[in-house]
Amino acid sequence: MPYKFNKVYSVSVEPDDFLLLNETGFEQTIQLTEGQLLMFDGMSMRDNWRALGVDWLVDPSIAHQNLKKPDIAGLGASTIVVSPKYSPLFLNGFSKNVELLECNLEGEKWFAFNVVGFDKALSEEHSIRNIKNGKPSRIRKFKKMVFEKSAIENPELFRVREAGLRYFTTDATNSLYSIVQEHGIKGLYFHEIETI
Repeated sequence: MPYKFNKVYSVSVEPDDFLLLNETGFEQTIQLTEGQLLMFDGMSMRDNWRALGVDWLVDPSIAHQNLKKPDIAGLGASTIVVSPKYSPLFLNGFSKNVELLECNLEGEKWFAFNVVGFDKALSEEHSIRNIKNGKPSRIRKFKKMVFEKSAIENPELFRVREAGLRYFTTDATNSLYSIVQEHGIKGLYFHEIETI
């Protein structure tokens, strides 16, 4: 059976090269007061979303003063956020499982990616879990992670429950990887994942 893609990639940001975003202190206070902490946990947030205030998370150390402003930035450890310059590429039918949620960065509209649901793409048979002292490692869950191509339902951008907070994409037309490569968008790194 032919697939719409050849390769699968994990998506990551590089905090040593690019600035990261964080919710403003005001946003965090509101969430704590209302008991509604922001969680990108695979559930839809579109109906209850209000524009989220975000700021650059700046490390005051000298080593981090030369960080570049990305086109797509990490928002904490939970998601990525696209700048106004490139958001039109994702706002019109990017993927059926991705909600783009408005964020306010110093008066600019950025959009956070919320991936709804999980693809069941992990091949347990071919993957090797990282076991430390008889327990699965919480930091690096796999020594070798292998996905089944036939189980990937959302080649544009998806998550796999067993892989934690990580996002994945493919080289399919209109995938996150393809759009980033085609337009020279800065801020993301892609690492190929083995597939069967």
